[in-house]
Amino acid sequence: MSRHERGLDGHGTDNGSWSAPRLFLSGFPADLPDRELVKFRVRLFAMLGEIVEHYRPGPFVLSAGYGTLPPRPGHEPPPWPAQEEPQTPSFSTVEPLYTFDQLVLPEETVGRLLDCVSLVEVAPLVFDTWNLRSIEPHPSTAVNFRGPPGTGKTMAAHAVAHRLGRRILSCRLSDLESKYHGEGPKNLAALFATAREQNAVLFVDEAESLLSRRFAQPQQAAESAINSMRTELLMALDTFQGLVIFASNLPHSYDAAVESRLLHVDFTLPDHAARRRIWQTHLPAELPVHDDVSPEDLADVGDVSGRDIKLAVILAAVGTARRREAAVTRETLLAALEDQRTPPPSSAVPDESGAELSDEGKESVAAQLRRRLADAKDDGGADPPA
Repeated sequence: MSRHERGLDGHGTDNGSWSAPRLFLSGFPADLPDRELVKFRVRLFAMLGEIVEHYRPGPFVLSAGYGTLPPRPGHEPPPWPAQEEPQTPSFSTVEPLYTFDQLVLPEETVGRLLDCVSLVEVAPLVFDTWNLRSIEPHPSTAVNFRGPPGTGKTMAAHAVAHRLGRRILSCRLSDLESKYHGEGPKNLAALFATAREQNAVLFVDEAESLLSRRFAQPQQAAESAINSMRTELLMALDTFQGLVIFASNLPHSYDAAVESRLLHVDFTLPDHAARRRIWQTHLPAELPVHDDVSPEDLADVGDVSGRDIKLAVILAAVGTARRREAAVTRETLLAALEDQRTPPPSSAVPDESGAELSDEGKESVAAQLRRRLADAKDDGGADPPA
């Protein structure tokens, strides 16, 4: 027993009928001043003695200390939850969904697409037999499809892959992002590695979110992460021996270093001849249509994309089936197409200055009201919604 571990026996008796357990203190650091230790022992013994005399508990051990206290047997703290490890996303390739025969594009655009195919097809001759690999060790073909939404960029990417006899690997920026700092560039490297291993055409949709200009002076961790991913992309493009297709509606925001590595293919809204062909291909022989349906007449409606036409056919067919009509009519197709082209209702409301609707706006509102009345009548004569 050390000089600070002397016990007090017989502290607090009750006419000999009860003997208090022996009180003891142990474990004091030897380098503390004796005076302070004595004061502490006296105070603690006094309080502990009062507890024992008043409540007369059974023998017990009261622990106190400084620092980490080892757990008592059977009272171990619960284990910390296992830390979640970042998972590298798995990328998979698919067979192309479209062929060149299904494309309805201007001849100039089709010619540019065939040039992209040829760049891959003649690569062995040009870079190996003709030894252009001496000036370009890692020949890569990076193409940018740019144009308005619904003009066939995704469809063309599948058609190019089909022409080359390859599978296609599609992704967006959301497939590469991670909540873990530094994982985005790793995911991008894994994407290119998968395309290389499976000899697939790599298709990156909505590419403006990935290819836009880097931050000159990043202020936040997210901006630094984006810069790192774009730097990794530049390195991947320089070493990837295959075809990469980017698609974007906003190509003017591209980083200059990326844009200098791209071949551009422009997609535009279809002209009258293209619209007629799109209508023809999107009206299957099995679809019951009225005698008044003519692709030539439907093609007179301009400023529409191929996607607008496709959705118009689907909506018109669904509406015809819902109303249990025998065939899809010209009016139904035009109404569905107009719904695709009509701006949101808020744009048709007069502004605070009290300006009146234009003639086109009035006609649009009137057409919508007529369709509502017709639908309400077909559904049982219920009053149209206010």
